[in-house]
Amino acid sequence: WIQYVGPNPEEGFSFGYFLAVPRGLERTEKYFLLAEADPGLVRISGGRADQTAGALSFLQSYPLLSSLKTPVIMPVFTRVPSAPNLRVGALDRDVMQIREGSLKRPDLQFLAMLKDARKRLKEQGIKTHKKIWLHGFGPSGDFCARFVFLHPKNVQAAVCGGTDGVVPLPLAELDGRAWNYPLGAADAREISGRKFDAKNWKRTPQFYYAVGRDNSLSWATAAFIGRPEGEAVLDVLGLSLPARWNRTAALLKQSGAAVQTHFYSQRAFTPAWTDAAAFFKANGGKAFSPTMPTEM
Repeated sequence: WIQYVGPNPEEGFSFGYFLAVPRGLERTEKYFLLAEADPGLVRISGGRADQTAGALSFLQSYPLLSSLKTPVIMPVFTRVPSAPNLRVGALDRDVMQIREGSLKRPDLQFLAMLKDARKRLKEQGIKTHKKIWLHGFGPSGDFCARFVFLHPKNVQAAVCGGTDGVVPLPLAELDGRAWNYPLGAADAREISGRKFDAKNWKRTPQFYYAVGRDNSLSWATAAFIGRPEGEAVLDVLGLSLPARWNRTAALLKQSGAAVQTHFYSQRAFTPAWTDAAAFFKANGGKAFSPTMPTEM
């Protein structure tokens, strides 16, 4: 069944979320709550109701819901028509610097959603682990990579793709530049109110991937032109997706973290969905278990 839970500021979240539960879950088992932010929320046309309907449509055909047989939560971080470059659901830098109102700290709002969802599942007799599985592609891939960077203690394993070759790195500086959020940890305390938790981030199993056809060059769009982080990405990591991806993958490997990366050369997303499910299944315990990516 799929349930929509509306915004509840009193409980800490000003956006709604969907909670989906596959049929046949055993009440004697304990499950990982799988989180996915809808990649379709890049839309800025229509109101909140239209975008919520779009999120439901995505969830109804969500591949991981059927392959993993575990509860799924999908926050509905609707876009703000008056600020089209404000990507709430991607945890962008400008969003994370908002200190009041309904847009304040969507990462903390998501933690409140998780607490609310677990309570609802418990009422249905469904037990869940304290940590979550986290997946995303595109804007939700940014959310995925940035949330595990901000809150690694809350994540059991993460699979993040479609980030245009850029993910947060455990660095304060790169090639002589300050590597600030969402690129790195130089100003972590300013953004999140606390020091970057490098120890737990490195322990968290993470799988980052890119797909050959995904060369959107989002970092060269109007949303980032003239901004320090946009200029740093293009100058330091590269102008093309392959260049950015190769540099990022190398830096992730050098970090010594529990991370694996893969670039899918095929112009199809099906292998990525299959590999994501395999990675989650392999990383439900304490040890990091890399998996073998596939190609069609």
